[in-house]
Amino acid sequence: MTEEMRKQIATLLADADPDARRSAAEALVSTGDLAVVVPLASALQDENKGVRDAASRSLQSIGGINVARAIVEYIGSENIVTRNLASELLVKLGDTAIPAVLPYLKDQNQDVRKFAVDILGLTRGETPAAALMPMLDDPDENVVVSAIEALGNLRSQEALPGLFGAYARLGFARTAVAEAVGKIGDPSACGFLEGCLSEALGSAAQDPATAFAVIESIGAIGREHAWTLLYGRLEQVKGRLRSAVLHALVQIAQRTGRSLDFSRTLVPDFLTALQDADSGVRMSAAQALARCDARGVTSALIDALERTPDLEPWLMEVLPGRADVFSAAIQYLEEHRAAQVKRTIGLLGKLVGDIAKMIMHVQVDETMERLISRAFILIADRWSTADEETRALIVDVLFRLDGDNAVEFLDAIMNDPDPWLRIHVIEIIAAIADPRAPEFITGFLQDDDTMVREVAADTLQSRGYAVDSPGTEA
Repeated sequence: MTEEMRKQIATLLADADPDARRSAAEALVSTGDLAVVVPLASALQDENKGVRDAASRSLQSIGGINVARAIVEYIGSENIVTRNLASELLVKLGDTAIPAVLPYLKDQNQDVRKFAVDILGLTRGETPAAALMPMLDDPDENVVVSAIEALGNLRSQEALPGLFGAYARLGFARTAVAEAVGKIGDPSACGFLEGCLSEALGSAAQDPATAFAVIESIGAIGREHAWTLLYGRLEQVKGRLRSAVLHALVQIAQRTGRSLDFSRTLVPDFLTALQDADSGVRMSAAQALARCDARGVTSALIDALERTPDLEPWLMEVLPGRADVFSAAIQYLEEHRAAQVKRTIGLLGKLVGDIAKMIMHVQVDETMERLISRAFILIADRWSTADEETRALIVDVLFRLDGDNAVEFLDAIMNDPDPWLRIHVIEIIAAIADPRAPEFITGFLQDDDTMVREVAADTLQSRGYAVDSPGTEA
């Protein structure tokens, strides 16, 4: 060990200045000497977060079993910050940490055993599954549940018989077992889950979590028989549990190639599921409703577009194919005047991207012209309350709907006293391909503000228009 290294270690462990300790933790990683591992591990207990984080990064960079052995003792620390930091670092070390963690499965402290189980469940190595199986018989319920969750995370098919047994004998662990079996994803477990279904539904009032977990796992791995079984149970379930069953049916139908053309009597149920808190349930409901032309479905899907960002990419692809989408989107704007409706405005912009191909290639007639006029007015009315991103979208959509009226609408903005707003409008219009856009930008060449004139000139020049100087149009 060099003298410089000794000084760095002394600084790390004893200097009063946290910046000095942090710098020492960062410098020690470059020494390549394993003698620094223990001091760095000790620094995980430092009172300063910057020092702790620096020590953790250095230890992760060094890596290897020696680091794992140096820090594993801290999963038993009474300081939760130190304990969590050591656990996170062991997980990051991956398979190399497994031999260091395994002995702690037999620790007398149940909290330490639980931490060891949690760490092994996140390492994805082969050894932990076999080592975790005995933990299903641990005297502490929290350790047992953690072991079940860990086996599910490890996707261990060999653990299935043990999990089935735990479900049968440990009432407190049934939800965790059902979830773990679904995560493991082996179709051979479907028979077990189907066998659990009747009892789980029968006791759903007292134990809804297990019923949900069984249904979700059947949806994750079930096949044709599971679809028939669940469909036959629909009348037995209500509320969110019914939405969970519908979600499972859609999953199985997609996996087995079944049609998503469900009975029209289930439309109200899918509309309810479309508002579920679970994103997977919402997606399944949307996928089922996309095949349905019942009254009100398009409006519900537009509402979902606004409320659920996770569905936006999919709905923006599906909605344009619905025959009543243009009128439904306009009606939505009318009914939600006080709400933010950026996605609906974007949908209308997509629908009128090419007026000649608007809405299922139907020729634009007087009815459609009236719809376009209504849409224009409704979207223009949003300008004063919109944020910058939505304003850019509004201008783009207005030009798509009616370029001539868009220019007239923006003429009023030219007189806005805020030059930054006028510059922003120029930037928005610069991105629009409409042939009227350059003519509108040209009007800003005579603006009172020098910066506005310069931005207008630069914009026109970038589009290939000759401009002598700001303030004088060529």
